[in-house]
Amino acid sequence: MSRNQPPSVTSIQGPVHHDRHVSQDDGSTVQSRALAMSVHLFTASGALWALLTLDAIMSGDYRMAFLWMFVAMFVDSVDGPLARRLDVKRHASHIDGARLDDVIDYINYTFVPIVLLIHAGWLPDPAPLWAAFPLVASALAFSNTESKDTEDGFFLGFPSYWNVFAFYVVVLATAGSEWLVLLLMLAFSALSVMPVRFVYPNRFDGMRWFFFGGGIVWIASILFAALQYPDTPRLFVQVSLVYPALYFGLSVWLDRNRTSNAT
Repeated sequence: MSRNQPPSVTSIQGPVHHDRHVSQDDGSTVQSRALAMSVHLFTASGALWALLTLDAIMSGDYRMAFLWMFVAMFVDSVDGPLARRLDVKRHASHIDGARLDDVIDYINYTFVPIVLLIHAGWLPDPAPLWAAFPLVASALAFSNTESKDTEDGFFLGFPSYWNVFAFYVVVLATAGSEWLVLLLMLAFSALSVMPVRFVYPNRFDGMRWFFFGGGIVWIASILFAALQYPDTPRLFVQVSLVYPALYFGLSVWLDRNRTSNAT
């Protein structure tokens, strides 16, 4: 350095050490970024549970397929609250968590359950043709930017609970009911793209005692039923249908009330 050149700030203060624990962009720490990314990885693990479910289906082990489906449902039920708690949008903003969640949900809630219905023989021929209806309808529903009215606490259209549908069909359907299964499947497919709304349990403010408390009891009951498969007590599973029936009925009633109050 020339004697006539003023000393730099670095030469006076010594080398500047950037805190490797802090991002220069948004103030995120390395720990917060790692935790945020771990939530994305947790969500993405749904692809693994889907693969394991498919493997069990192809092996004819429907009991194991149900259990892997439950693992996928558990991940989906907790990754959203985790993402909000850890402020994932801020600390891992380069990953679109909502898009990732939709991709994983489409696989686990629609594609895999429809494969189960085909493999179990509950769709009449030509099964792949009939299967196209829920697959396409759900793809459109997941792509609808207004499908999750989170501020109001409702889904727009049938929320693609095809895993639940497939579970009840495999456990309860009897020989010769393939056409009834098809009619129900086509009806739910139509509801997926119709302007009807269903409660979004994680975001709905009212009746949380029912949607959360009742939901926990219901999930525990069908998990128990899945563990008993293929010797599942039919009456027990039939009684468990009360919760889904009430969910559908209350969704219609609550939506009508909110719509009438808004007007």
